[in-house]
Amino acid sequence: MSRWLRRSSGCGPDRGLKLYSKPLAPNPLRVTMFAQKKGVALDIHNLGIDDTKGADYRAINPVGQVPTLELDDGTCITESLTICQYLDAISGPPYLCGDGLEERTRIAMWERRAELQLLIPAVEYGHHSHPIFAGRLTQFPDWAASIADAPRAFLALMEARLAEHVFLAGTDFSIADITAYYGCRFATIYGLYPAPSPIISAWLERVDAA
Repeated sequence: MSRWLRRSSGCGPDRGLKLYSKPLAPNPLRVTMFAQKKGVALDIHNLGIDDTKGADYRAINPVGQVPTLELDDGTCITESLTICQYLDAISGPPYLCGDGLEERTRIAMWERRAELQLLIPAVEYGHHSHPIFAGRLTQFPDWAASIADAPRAFLALMEARLAEHVFLAGTDFSIADITAYYGCRFATIYGLYPAPSPIISAWLERVDAA
């Protein structure tokens, strides 16, 4: 399996942290990579396509989405960014969400840009244009085509940024790189960005090695 799609942290669960996930879902992938980079082991429970619609899961996450992080005392945390911030806090430095006001602000800015301008439109483009989703949802190919320019424009911005910086938010690897990493990967899968440039290819390798 491709390195970027691995779902296990490679060791036993830590502090009773149970992650409810779905295979290859973008947001659980972000949390899983974050945990791997921070050395936090998760007990990953992969759900089926319809499992999030059932009453049992809705009792854990009333929104019915993944991921959900369940702590050993039964507390449940939802939303991928919030989960990553929690894992960052309990695992200590280096902090991938930033340490200090200036660094946290810069990382949050680039993470939000990567999410809104790359990851979300790339995933939605795939949902509404790729044959694998036909029959699973009502596709609107014209709408998919209308949002294709956003991720392409952000990838061009990324290339310019990474020509001058080692990582997206500066000299250090951060959650901004994780979000942009999966945005780039899904853009490639769905044909928005079939051949990453040498600059972005080198950055992808740095993210893998971080």
